[in-house]
Amino acid sequence: MRNARLLTTTAAITGLLGFLTHPAQAQDEGSDGSQIVVTAQKRSERLLDAPQSVTAISAADLSRLNAVQFRDFANAVPALTFSTAGPGQTQLTLRGVTAGNDIGPTVGIYVDDVPFGSSSAFANASSLALDAGLFDMQRIEVLRGPQGTLYGASTMGGLLKYVTIEPDAGDFSGSANASLSDTHRGGTSYSGSAGVNLPIVPSKVGLRASGYYSHDGGFIDNLAAGRDDVNRSRVYGGRADLQFTPTEDLTVRLSGFLQNIHRGGGASADFTLAGKPVDGSLDQRRLVDEPFDQRFRLVSGIINYDLGPASLTSISSYQTIHNSYRQDGSALYIPVLASFSLPFEAVAVDQRRTTKKFTQEVRLASTGEKLLNWMIGGFYTHEKSGNAQVIVPYEDEGVVSPISLADVSIPSTYEEIAAFGNLTVHLTDRFDLSGGIRWAENRQKFEQIGSGLLIGSTPQVRSKDDVVTYLANARYKFSPNTTAYLRFATGYRPGGPNYVVNDPVTGTPLAPALFASDSLDSYEAGFKAETADRTFGIDLSAYHINWKDIQVTTAAGGVSVIANAGGAKITGGELTLTARPSPQFTVAGAFAYQHARLSEDSVDLGAVKGDRLPNVPRYTATLNADYRAPAGMKLRPRLGSTLRFVSDRSASFDGNLGVPQYELPDYVAIDLRAGLDVGRFEVQLFARNITDERAQLSAATVLSSAGGPAQVTMMQPRTIGISLNSHF
Repeated sequence: MRNARLLTTTAAITGLLGFLTHPAQAQDEGSDGSQIVVTAQKRSERLLDAPQSVTAISAADLSRLNAVQFRDFANAVPALTFSTAGPGQTQLTLRGVTAGNDIGPTVGIYVDDVPFGSSSAFANASSLALDAGLFDMQRIEVLRGPQGTLYGASTMGGLLKYVTIEPDAGDFSGSANASLSDTHRGGTSYSGSAGVNLPIVPSKVGLRASGYYSHDGGFIDNLAAGRDDVNRSRVYGGRADLQFTPTEDLTVRLSGFLQNIHRGGGASADFTLAGKPVDGSLDQRRLVDEPFDQRFRLVSGIINYDLGPASLTSISSYQTIHNSYRQDGSALYIPVLASFSLPFEAVAVDQRRTTKKFTQEVRLASTGEKLLNWMIGGFYTHEKSGNAQVIVPYEDEGVVSPISLADVSIPSTYEEIAAFGNLTVHLTDRFDLSGGIRWAENRQKFEQIGSGLLIGSTPQVRSKDDVVTYLANARYKFSPNTTAYLRFATGYRPGGPNYVVNDPVTGTPLAPALFASDSLDSYEAGFKAETADRTFGIDLSAYHINWKDIQVTTAAGGVSVIANAGGAKITGGELTLTARPSPQFTVAGAFAYQHARLSEDSVDLGAVKGDRLPNVPRYTATLNADYRAPAGMKLRPRLGSTLRFVSDRSASFDGNLGVPQYELPDYVAIDLRAGLDVGRFEVQLFARNITDERAQLSAATVLSSAGGPAQVTMMQPRTIGISLNSHF
């Protein structure tokens, strides 16, 4: 029935393709028809020329999608999947590189050239991805991995880069945006933002400043507490950039970025493991509230100096991240503690994660197109992270019990130094070969300071690890608009010190003192082309990944430790087709195939060879198009829509008792848009998820091990709104 419904829906939509809108992930052009330039290789180059698979989403496309946060554009990017509880609490996956609940990130996140978040396994960085406010962005780049040579650790799956707009010392300009929307069975959402560019000293000093605020009305009801729309959230912040150009050869850019997220609860509903809602498909039962708060602060300085035959770049940054959130652990802890004659009415798990991170990168790169193009560089980071957890039991009438179950603090530090280099040899004006290498050494230490019935303290543990990653490319340009490439690349995720668990009788260790880094090798072939008049374009890539020593959480003596659990293989491909039958009309289709599976049995995962990796759909597809009336009209209408399909996924492994299996069904979602440009103003009506699909995005089943429900994150129901943009 599901497949029949999909075919029927697709057939019904075929007649609407004239109203579809394209996102720019498939396009090698900006909103003004100019070529998109990306910095995937830490050099500026046309997207069409990049010898790797890159998605570029321009500011104009974010505006057309009415994208305010990550979820608003993520489903349109091929091979990008995610599991989330709401803004600020998201785990990213690219090309299927995930074991479910990842120990550390497999996708790196950058703000311009600055890496975000902790690199260690002890700060839960994998599930706390940056969900940046999308106003005043130049573009978003999604680099499929691995990207270990140029970008380092934890980019095995790839990289998500937020590229902000640079200040312009030549012209005064500004923009503003406001939107209002209502969600079926949910609340009212609204957002506002404004930015201005000021030439302080013409041609020498420019300042760009922006601020934004968004309120999401939510749509999940907590029946136990009698509260509606508990996942409502606020995201607000701002950026300020000051750029000096004292000489033609020297540019200095100083940036500050701050953002706060406040959320009342998670976007998950309760389902049985058989896939049926416990109550309604947008209902949950939480005995305690689950608020989430995040404060992110970043300051950075970028210096570029043109030495003639080479350019010198220095990037310095310091960031602080503070996360605090509460989870309702009642479904897990109440039955377990009751068996020890400890009856409680509710149990909350209060968690706090902090990271203070300094980074410094220096690189020297050749300029211009020469026989040899090269780049050498060095990177350093020092990170200090905190991980605090308190299990709070409640007795009758919400009184906190005097019994201390667990109060633990896990301070850790991560320090890394790395050196990297790339070399490209242009054998002819059409054919070039390139190679790269990166050596990195990290030193880590952590300590567990605990008290209570369920946990204790362990001594400080240290580790030292070094890793070498490689990259090789072959690129052939059949014409200025046709490129084929072969790519081999490796990536890794740092190992580190392990939790100390000893046999209570013999005193011998029950787990290794260290867990190893995991790594992967990727083989990719790609082809990018467009016709000379740009009426047709194709972007095709195919890849195979071998993933070794996968990092996972397992149990030793009843205590969680980190282990390396065998390997996996991922085979896939991505295809984007673009047609521009007229300057006003564009149709695009983006398709991805991912076959991600274990290559050997894993006791730690409760899985056998051939089992699918969690949260990875076999097929995804996006159909988009855009019609915009010719320029010069006083009233310039535009129409659009997006059709998305995501196939079924599994949330865990069949034999995993600690994280029981849950099957996520496939879904189809449709968005519609209609806009009107009037001078400097753009008005747009939009409808997301117009068929009100109850799509299941991800599922957490830790509580299900003790009989609790699967917590399934739901797609935002049908949402209808209006937005207004102005540029001056």
